[in-house]
Amino acid sequence: MTDHETPTITRNDWLLFGILFALVLPLRLWLLCNTEVTARDSIGYIRYALQFERTPWHEVWEKNHQHPGYPICVYLMSLPVRAIDDATTPENMQLSTQLVSFLASLALLLPMYLLGRQFFDHTVSFAGTLLYQYLPISAQHLSDGISEPIYLLLLVSGLLFMARAIRERNVWSCAACGFFAGLAYLVRPEGLLIVPAFGLALILAQFRADWRSPRGRFFACGAAMVLTAMLVGSIYVYATGRITSKLSAIETLNNLRKMILNTSDANAEAGGSVHLFAVTFTPSGSKAVRLTQSASAFGKELLQGLHYAGIVPALLGLWWSFAALRRCPGFWGVAIYAMIHSLILIALAMSVSYVSDRHVMILVLFGSFFVVVGMRELPRKVFTWTKFDSGGAWYRSATTWFIVLYALLIAASLPKATQRLHGTRVANHQAGLWLAEHVRIGDVVVDDHAWSNYYAGMVFQEGRETALPMQHEGICYVVATRSNDASIDAQRRTAFLNDDARVVCYFPERGELAKARVVIHAQLRKREQYPWRLAPE
Repeated sequence: MTDHETPTITRNDWLLFGILFALVLPLRLWLLCNTEVTARDSIGYIRYALQFERTPWHEVWEKNHQHPGYPICVYLMSLPVRAIDDATTPENMQLSTQLVSFLASLALLLPMYLLGRQFFDHTVSFAGTLLYQYLPISAQHLSDGISEPIYLLLLVSGLLFMARAIRERNVWSCAACGFFAGLAYLVRPEGLLIVPAFGLALILAQFRADWRSPRGRFFACGAAMVLTAMLVGSIYVYATGRITSKLSAIETLNNLRKMILNTSDANAEAGGSVHLFAVTFTPSGSKAVRLTQSASAFGKELLQGLHYAGIVPALLGLWWSFAALRRCPGFWGVAIYAMIHSLILIALAMSVSYVSDRHVMILVLFGSFFVVVGMRELPRKVFTWTKFDSGGAWYRSATTWFIVLYALLIAASLPKATQRLHGTRVANHQAGLWLAEHVRIGDVVVDDHAWSNYYAGMVFQEGRETALPMQHEGICYVVATRSNDASIDAQRRTAFLNDDARVVCYFPERGELAKARVVIHAQLRKREQYPWRLAPE
C-alpha cells in the first residue's frame, strides 16, 4: 500500500502526470468560461492589485490587511490582459484573477501527486490527486478569483520538500521547504505553520535510532529551513513592521493564547468582536460550549469537503494505512502540520463563530489520498472476510469494485463541481451592468454586496473622483439584495434609504417587484452622507 523505500520518480510518473493534466484541464476551462460574477473577496484583491500602479509597494502592503502575494500575481497577470483591451474593465480584471487561479490549480497537480508518492504508490497518488480536483469544494474554489489556489500550490510544495527533508536530512531540501514556506506566508499568514511542523518533526525524529541524524546535520537542516523561510518572509515584515496585518489571524492568535493560558475556565464570558461575515453557530458564554460548537463546525466542513460519501473510506483508509505510514519519518511532518492547522481552525471558530470550507481545503487534500486507499482496500477486505472466491469473473474482482466506487464518487461530485461559479448572482451582475449605463459623473453607488458596484465600474474610480461644486445634485443609487430574513432587509432599508428613495429598476426584470432578487433605489446624494471633493471656485 505504501512505499517504504525512497520513492523514485520514473517515466510512468510523468506519464500519469500528463494524463492528470489532460483530465483536469477541461474542468478548469469549463469553470473559467462559466463564471457569473467574481468572488466578493476578489473585488478586494483587485482593489489591492491596482494600488501598485499609483502607490509605492511598501505603502500598499502596509495599509492592506491581506498579505500581498496573490494581489501581486493579479497585478502582473492584468498587465498583458489589460493591454489587449487597452483599458481597465471589470471583465478583464475578473479574468486576471481567475487566470492566476487557473494556472495555479493546474500547477498544483505536480506537487500534490509527488507528495502522494512520498507515502503511496502510483495508483493512490494519481487517483487522490484527480479526486481532489473534482470534489466540489476544490473544483469551485480552485477556479475562483481568490488566494487559495496560489496558496495551496506553494503550501503543498513546501510540504513536499518537508517530507523529503525529514526523510533524507538533505540541507537543500530543507532550504527548499523554507523557501516555499516563506512564499506561502507572503500569500497567507498560515503559510508559516510549516516552520513549527518541520521543527517538531525534526526533533521527534532524533528520538528514534534509525531516524536519528548526526548533531551537525540536525542543526544544519533546521538552520537551512528556518533561515530561508525568515529571509523570504522578512520582505513582508520589513515593509509593514509586523508579522501579519490580517485581523482574523491576529484575533485567532490572541484567542489561542487565551485557550492555552486559561483552558480550565469553562464559564468565562465570550470574548472578541462580532464579525460581519457569515456565522455557523451562535456563540456561547461558556468556553466549553464554544469549543464543542467549534469542533462540530470544523467536522461538518470537513465532512462537506469530502462530499459526505468520502468520509467513511477516508477514515478506513487512514486506519488501514497508518501502520505503514507511521514508519515513514516524512509522514509525521505532514501529520503535525495537519494537527496544528486543525487546532488553529478550532481557535478561529471560537473567536469568530465561523469555519469556512476554504479553511479546510488543505485537510481535504490530505484526505483525498485516504479516500482512495479506503475505496481500494474495502473490496479486498470484504472478499477476505467473506472468503469470497473471485473465480475469474470481472464482477468478483476487488480492482473492479474499486474502480466502480471511485467512478461513483467522481460522478456524484460532477453536478456541483461543474456548477456555474456564483450562478445565483445573475441579478447582481445585471444590476451592475444597468448601473454602468446610467451612472453619471457625481453619482454614487451603495451596495453592501459589492457586485453591482464593481460591474458598474465604480471600483476603478475610487480615489479618482471628479471634484464637484458644493451645489452639485447627484444621484445615490442604493442596491438592495433581498434576504430570506425580513429583519435583515428592514435593517438595510433603515441604514441606507432616505425618505426620497424610489425604485428605478429591479432584477429579474420579468418578475414582480415583490419577488425581485435585487432592487435598485435612487435618491438624492447628500454631501453629509456621501461627501465629494470640492472643485475650486
